Amino acid sequence: MTIERQKPKSIMLPPKVLEMNDEELDQHITNTSIAFYHDQPKSLQVKTVSVLARGENCFLRAGTGYGKTRISEMFLNLFAGHNQAVVLVLNPLDSLGDDQVREKALVNINAINLNKMTLNFATVLKIKKGYYRFIYLSPEVFLNSSLFTEMYFSSEFQNVLALIVVDEAHMIYLWGLVASKQSKSISSFDRYQDRATFRPSYGCMATRLMATKNAPLLLLSATCRPIAVEAIRKNLWLQPEELIIVNGELTRPEIRLIRISMLATLKSCDDLLRLYAPYVKVPAEKTVPTIIYSGTQNATMQVMKVVNEARGTIKHEYDPQSNFIRRYHSCTGEEDQTANMEDYSNNVYPIMSATMAWGWVKILNEFDALCIWDGEIHPQ
Repeated sequence: MTIERQKPKSIMLPPKVLEMNDEELDQHITNTSIAFYHDQPKSLQVKTVSVLARGENCFLRAGTGYGKTRISEMFLNLFAGHNQAVVLVLNPLDSLGDDQVREKALVNINAINLNKMTLNFATVLKIKKGYYRFIYLSPEVFLNSSLFTEMYFSSEFQNVLALIVVDEAHMIYLWGLVASKQSKSISSFDRYQDRATFRPSYGCMATRLMATKNAPLLLLSATCRPIAVEAIRKNLWLQPEELIIVNGELTRPEIRLIRISMLATLKSCDDLLRLYAPYVKVPAEKTVPTIIYSGTQNATMQVMKVVNEARGTIKHEYDPQSNFIRRYHSCTGEEDQTANMEDYSNNVYPIMSATMAWGWVKILNEFDALCIWDGEIHPQ
């Protein structure tokens, strides 16, 4: 007699949910979401949660602002009576985790962003007991922290792990290029410092991500091409039938793209001289709110220098309380980040020079222009 060994299951959904057919499950997800958020969920949100409820891995491609971060909350709400169910979210940047923790606090969900300051033995005990419903962390902690590794593979944590989410999943593809050494031929890798510290091990996350008690995996991205999706699937050692692809609306009709050919070098940023008038002609309060996205931290300062040169306000880039332009990146102090975000939201100053434009898009939807200062494909 042959005995088949089945992989142990993590925390399970209530039996009544598992016994529902597809139509009943979709309706139950919709009703649960309406009761929690008091608005109608989008069809692709319901579809994605339904896939996860069946225990399937899912890759969702949808544009920024579609509501991808709400999906994990909708899935967690299906665990009625299971207050210990935990969702693990992998973020490329610590600052994005901090933002998500603040958002979860608004809906009374306990969440924590694990980093060098918050990851300790006391926190691990709380996590194992299910005190935190959402756990955010970076690849650095996920792969290289011995304390987290011990907790991750413990039976206590595996028993409460309901879902693993990889936000900005296209980063797995980029890290895979680093691991395969293909990135050496791509010059843009030298410029994007906020993607995270590049380590070859980041391209080999499959072993850790799939080492669970069958907890489903949710991959989220707004910029992932089909070739990258296929590469990610292979990187995770998944068969085509083991990863359900859900495609949402990737376009944003309300966004207008204006492409301006560059005449100066990318490093000099001198093309910005053509975009801004002297302050005596156009005061700060009449300037269109804009985020200027650069690839490196040094470039953010160069952007500020050129903009102030165009405005005739020399050396104002060194003024931390400037009423026209300030900068923001992952190395900015936490107090400065919060202050700059609040001042920008309150129209204290109109221009932000940043290396985290896409993180800002998730936080602020109030700017009118986004200038991407990049020459990855063409110098335009």
